[in-house]
Amino acid sequence: MLRKLSIPVLLTTFALLLWAGTVTAADAYVAEKAEKITVGTGVRVRATPSTSAAETGKLPLGTNFTSTQRTAAKVTVGSQSDYWYRLDAPLKGWVFGGLLRNFDPAKADTARLALIRDKLGAADKLYDSYEHQSPLSFADAVEVSQFANRAAATSKTPETQGELKLAYWRAVQISLFKIPMEGATEATYAAWLKQLGKQVFYTEPSAEYLVNPDNYWELADRHKRDTIGDAIAWQAANAFIGGECEGFISCLSGRSLMMEGEYLKRYPKGKHVESALQQANQSLAYIRQEWKNQADESTDVDLKAWQSILAPLADSKAAKEARQHLKALQALRK
Repeated sequence: MLRKLSIPVLLTTFALLLWAGTVTAADAYVAEKAEKITVGTGVRVRATPSTSAAETGKLPLGTNFTSTQRTAAKVTVGSQSDYWYRLDAPLKGWVFGGLLRNFDPAKADTARLALIRDKLGAADKLYDSYEHQSPLSFADAVEVSQFANRAAATSKTPETQGELKLAYWRAVQISLFKIPMEGATEATYAAWLKQLGKQVFYTEPSAEYLVNPDNYWELADRHKRDTIGDAIAWQAANAFIGGECEGFISCLSGRSLMMEGEYLKRYPKGKHVESALQQANQSLAYIRQEWKNQADESTDVDLKAWQSILAPLADSKAAKEARQHLKALQALRK
């Protein structure tokens, strides 16, 4: 026969259970001071270490903070297994470790460059067609650009400053590609375009916004004595400039001179000389083919500019081809 428990006994038992639960909860955490940096965009901060817990806010890419506590055991979220880390600033709550990396303030530039390269690839990686654009969403690209701009402003190293500022323009261009053709008037897109101002422009033929190429060339000029200058100039040479030449050889020559031609002029021994020459040869071959068909246009093709650009280049296969095209065009002009 069960005995009835008195109220004092019940209260004592309940208190013991509460005490036992508190110990269990306390044992679930480990005091640990660690510097962390977020590696994702819009990283959620939770009230408790659980994906089902209330969200207390979001941390943008590259936010560094000091964690004071972590869970004693790792948990699996998606395909990642890691601890949860507690922070008190800039927000209070918990962040899953799969969205973080260790952060050494003394090596801040290294950590920030690593994040940028994870998102955008190497500094000279090109997004050269609409089918192969970055998988970043509009919001992600904006956040990456803002992080790169902040990081560039705090860096004291010219090489790092150059790569981070280049990353800013690259991410801005990706964000512009993500604006729907008829979506520029939507509040989110319109606010971003207003913030960018004259740094970007609209091109009617393709109905899209583009970063003004002058931004790249000005950056290249600032870093012409730094190794990163080559990558910046290569991005500048491949920046989208809008418009169409519609087969006119004077226009095609002018575009080629202001893009790959400008790179070759600045970096005759650069890393991307062969690629630039291959692009130039496509233009020169077409100009040569159409020269007699476009007699009026041919007078505006600046052969002297091409000669000046090609003269100092090493005698590679692509350079020889370019010089052959130029020699043929000079003969046609006589």
